[in-house]
Amino acid sequence: MKHKRLFAIVFLISAIVIPMKGWSQLHKIQTDKLEFKRHEINWGLNYSGGSERDSWKTEEAEYFEEMTTNSAKIWIENRFWDFREDRQQQFDISVKAGPLWGKGNWNDSSYIEEIDAEHRLSGLRAAISADYSFRYYYNNRNYTLLQINANAQYDWYSQSSEGTAIDSNGVVTDYLDDSKGDKLKTGIDALAGWGLGRLAAVNHFMAAEYLLKKYYPEKEFSQDEILILAGEIARIKNSHDPRTSHQAEIEVPQIEDFLNQKMIQMPKRISITDWESGEFLPRYSGSRVEFGPFFQYYNREPDFVYGGYFLFEYSKYCNMKWNRNFSAAINYNAYKHNDWILGEIKLDWSYFQQMQSQWDLGLKYIPGLEIGNEKAFFYHGVVPYFSWFTQLNSKNRIDMNLAWRITSDEKLMMPGPEISVSVYRSKY
Repeated sequence: MKHKRLFAIVFLISAIVIPMKGWSQLHKIQTDKLEFKRHEINWGLNYSGGSERDSWKTEEAEYFEEMTTNSAKIWIENRFWDFREDRQQQFDISVKAGPLWGKGNWNDSSYIEEIDAEHRLSGLRAAISADYSFRYYYNNRNYTLLQINANAQYDWYSQSSEGTAIDSNGVVTDYLDDSKGDKLKTGIDALAGWGLGRLAAVNHFMAAEYLLKKYYPEKEFSQDEILILAGEIARIKNSHDPRTSHQAEIEVPQIEDFLNQKMIQMPKRISITDWESGEFLPRYSGSRVEFGPFFQYYNREPDFVYGGYFLFEYSKYCNMKWNRNFSAAINYNAYKHNDWILGEIKLDWSYFQQMQSQWDLGLKYIPGLEIGNEKAFFYHGVVPYFSWFTQLNSKNRIDMNLAWRITSDEKLMMPGPEISVSVYRSKY
């Protein structure tokens, strides 16, 4: 066990302190100048399933529950990105509601009796979440960071339970119960920090490279020329009024005129379908390091956690079709019972297919060290994951995420699959 623990700690530290070399080739052409601005409103259907754990304590009792749940929801989401040379700002708020069903086991312990039972539930789930992050750059590479996440989830359900009850005298009896209940879970996470480096959104660079290669295959373009066209694509799309949808019939002639007049290319007719494609989440290139304090507050266990974190992120724009991404994080969590140190090392590849679809395949390694009064306990887990996004047309999208949690101990995380599938329309 000591050797395993030492290996994991050395591996985590070595991954985090990797020197920031091999930066993407796009850094040579000043990716910090690439601006990215988008405001989109999404609405549609979502299915999600996975394992979850819940616990809370009072002066009289202690409650613990493990469940495998499924939910189908109608959802609406408002997302906004504004990446400039001196700042990077993101905001996301979403509301979801729909049917909930699942099964699992729970334990209710008090001075009077202890109940241990399996149960099934069905009902309704509603949730709201809001995320905001802001990075302010004092110069090309140095910045400060503020990030806040708030969420609330309310479940209303019917529950059928079957198990055993043990009273204070040790007498065991059968336990059967059909009941209705509700549950409210709320939380807020916040962190502040200092950073060095930059992850730049290269979506417009990718679009520029795609258009030039498709419509002018006979010519080789330099990165500087691609960057010039990327800047014009950004100008056209960033000047859009978010209260109305993009008007491709007005925007396409502008990019055609720019190619013909500014870049002195032969006149070509750009397809509206090509222009409306490529509406992925920000695709990054570059690297950055962040560190600082954080806190987390929940109305359930663990109710209040605070500490510090260190994060290294690296993304490489390999070519128009491929991205390679790596990150390593470590944080120290102080808690009223035991403290713990948690790490996460993540490596994945992204494949972009004809500006219509994005495929991601990756692996997370998560080591954790629980620090007690007398002993320290080491746990670790592995999470392979896969995601797929496709743009069916200018408005309709499908987004799917799959992951499987494999862990040495359930104290670290709940094992098993996670799935989320969304079919939705987007206004941007």
